[in-house]
Amino acid sequence: MNNAECNEQDVNFICERVLWYLKEMAQDPKALTKYFSEHRLDALYNITDPKFGMIIIGREASQRFFEIAHRFLASQPEKKGKTDVAEFVGKLQKEFSRRFIHGAEDATRSNIDRMISRAHKACVKDHKALRHYIPCALFLGEAVPRFPMGPVTFIHQKEFFATHKNEIEALRRDIAASHQKRSQEAIAKGMPEKDAPTEAQSQGWADHLVKGLVSFFEEFQWIAVVDVPACNAAVSYDRAVFLTRSALNIIKLLLGAQYTYRLRTAEDRGHSRETAKLSRESGGKLDISLSYTPFDNVVGDNWLEVLKQSGRIFDLACRALELCMGFAEAPPLCLRFIESLSWYGDGVAETSPAAKIVKFVTAIEGMTGTGMEKDDAGKDRGVTEIVTHRGAILHMLFTEGKFEDSLPKINKVYDWRSDLVHGSVSPFDGSVAECVPKAEEMARFVLLGGLNYFSHLGLENPAFKTKELAEAYRELEKMHCQPPAPRPLPAT
Repeated sequence: MNNAECNEQDVNFICERVLWYLKEMAQDPKALTKYFSEHRLDALYNITDPKFGMIIIGREASQRFFEIAHRFLASQPEKKGKTDVAEFVGKLQKEFSRRFIHGAEDATRSNIDRMISRAHKACVKDHKALRHYIPCALFLGEAVPRFPMGPVTFIHQKEFFATHKNEIEALRRDIAASHQKRSQEAIAKGMPEKDAPTEAQSQGWADHLVKGLVSFFEEFQWIAVVDVPACNAAVSYDRAVFLTRSALNIIKLLLGAQYTYRLRTAEDRGHSRETAKLSRESGGKLDISLSYTPFDNVVGDNWLEVLKQSGRIFDLACRALELCMGFAEAPPLCLRFIESLSWYGDGVAETSPAAKIVKFVTAIEGMTGTGMEKDDAGKDRGVTEIVTHRGAILHMLFTEGKFEDSLPKINKVYDWRSDLVHGSVSPFDGSVAECVPKAEEMARFVLLGGLNYFSHLGLENPAFKTKELAEAYRELEKMHCQPPAPRPLPAT
């Protein structure tokens, strides 16, 4: 069936469920109770109607709204990227109610198309271009006031407050005035004047909001500033956080885990700034210890110079970030790098040694895996062989070493991951932590080598998909993977 036929089928199914509820179940409370005792989940799914109130339509009918929404957005990547699906479904339900329940329209294809179009236009009406300010943990020190990374600009807290202090303070007045204006409008609509907040209460609310904002932002040394074009507000914020995380992951990749393991956005889980411990010696008194640890990594003041010494790699990584700025899906090789980078960045921030190894190897797989393949003889190639050979090549290209030196290192890291996930080694084994630095280094060099290789293949090419990458990798393997040396014959 085509999309129009699928939409028609879905809407008719929803209409049947509405009629079932209004004509049969709502008229017979006992039957309703019996039905929901047998189908408990269905009671959780409903739509609202101005005339009938809450109409329970059941789980399957509710899911049909999501299918209509996904079907509409699937063919329009730009709209999909700007739209919050849950909000779109809510608008669809409201428009469905207006047309087919309250308005008693026929569920024709043209009416269904109008329902979908109007629901999406209602979403677009609320879209806005927003500038987001994301607090971050980065590096201690005030030597660098700000620095850009593609679409993300990091500003030191000191400069941020120097620039925005007056504007933030003005919010106290603006919020209080807006609060009073809304209360007066509520009074005009019938709210008792005695229940309205006083000017002092409105000012107290404004002071509370501003104080909370300033206190939270002051916990972080850096603020990431990201401008996101017009889209749904929740989507906009998620995009800003994603871009900020990716920028921090680039810094992790270029400088290594040793200097960047604390980097994170305020949205991300991290270590506590202040910790308290309570213990007691056998038969003794309670003992308290307090400690304070900065969120940020502590490095020298020349960290920005070191970062930019990466030269072309730094520029390529920032360009990849810029390519993720749009609402349509990023070019395949760019997206593959950013996704693999996310695994690497998560591995750097992870506290469990076993999870670190799993995430680092997953980053390597993300850069090298292209699905099931066959060799020149038509024999299936295992995923392990594909990932380790290609990972070894990328590692070799970045380090300017030899394939036969890189392959055993990659194999060892891959074996560590396999032993952990298949239960051969306990994640609590003391040897696991000893493997982490090597796993991090291998993943880091594979990603750096992979980014450079992807740039030659076409980082911005929307047509360079998995099939094309697999072919390119096979050619690369023919150039660099040496066949194993023949085994000596047994002595006779």
